[in-house]
Amino acid sequence: MEGRSDREFVNSLAKGLNLLMCFTKKRPVWSLTEMARANGMNLPTARRYLHTLTKLGFMVKDDSAKTFQLTPKVMQLGGWVFASMGIRDRLMPHMKSIRNEMDVTTHCAVLEGSHIIAVERILSSDVVNIDLSAGSRLPIHATSLGKAIVAFMDYKEQKKIAGLLEFKPLTPHTITDANSFLKELRITRSRGYAVADQELNIGLKTLAIPIFNIKGQVEASFGVSFPWSRSQETGFEDRLIERLFEVKNEA
Repeated sequence: MEGRSDREFVNSLAKGLNLLMCFTKKRPVWSLTEMARANGMNLPTARRYLHTLTKLGFMVKDDSAKTFQLTPKVMQLGGWVFASMGIRDRLMPHMKSIRNEMDVTTHCAVLEGSHIIAVERILSSDVVNIDLSAGSRLPIHATSLGKAIVAFMDYKEQKKIAGLLEFKPLTPHTITDANSFLKELRITRSRGYAVADQELNIGLKTLAIPIFNIKGQVEASFGVSFPWSRSQETGFEDRLIERLFEVKNEA
């Protein structure tokens, strides 16, 4: 563990946060035994952590089922982060404008480790949409939002991130190895925007651009998603790309 050689590292806090991170959309409910096993704890230790988090209001216990799940209070831990970054406020006018003009779903995201985190999303009227909300984690390799960020980092960082990815094949079109991923990043950087063509969901195509801070460093991405069939409409993608570059220059 990272904290073993760091005297300033608070292991008990890290363990408590790791317990919170176990809860996901796919796995929102855990028993004491499952939580202890997943975190390498004995039952009495896991019980104390879960009891503390429950007392603090971050979890609720179902006494009949003997399970735990998170409460809305956990949103207080992360909600302020997005607001403090100002990404949402900077991009919201563009998200609304492009959504209304072209009836596409608009998104923005930031990088966290080996995933991207959705900051905001505005839905189009199309039936084909991914199930996504603020705070959702998405794979970098299968999303234009992820590729748009990593492609504009330095090569050393790109290789480091590629080494962290699992390259899980989510569809027949998903990139499944590091070399192909790095090649895609070079293409993305050259043309200035990222593409994910049915790589996350069949029938869904997405485009995204990097968003830079005042130092010229990439800090987020802005993207659009739409049914693949719309990409066959004459001039549709050209206009979208034009609008994305406008955001890139203005945001």
